[in-house]
Amino acid sequence: MQRRFLIISFFLILSIGATIIATHATIDAVQNVHQHQVMAHQGDVHLIRQWMTIPYIAHVYRVPDSLLYSTLKLKDDTLTRHSTLQTIALQRKQSADVIIHKLQAEILEYRKTHPFKPDPTPTPTAQEGRA
Repeated sequence: MQRRFLIISFFLILSIGATIIATHATIDAVQNVHQHQVMAHQGDVHLIRQWMTIPYIAHVYRVPDSLLYSTLKLKDDTLTRHSTLQTIALQRKQSADVIIHKLQAEILEYRKTHPFKPDPTPTPTAQEGRA
């Protein structure tokens, strides 16, 4: 009986420890995602990664995707819309970092004439407050 109690207690403590570790990792991940969103909304182009596609980058940084396609001298078709920067780099036999640097420079240049305006924070209306 005592042996069974010790085994159950051990696994209970083990599961509580695993839960604490998983919770900590989840909180860190959420904070990291939030920090990246804030940085992207502030226009930090250093967050562009190889797995991103041109439409995704255009959406996140609020630049016309046609501008990014023309920077890389690409056609805006179904194939390139779904291609990651890594795939584009492999097709061109270039480093993905070269492609990323070109896009970063173009976005920063675009920002000089089109300053980033974040979305206004929604405020509750009088009707929403009553609901």
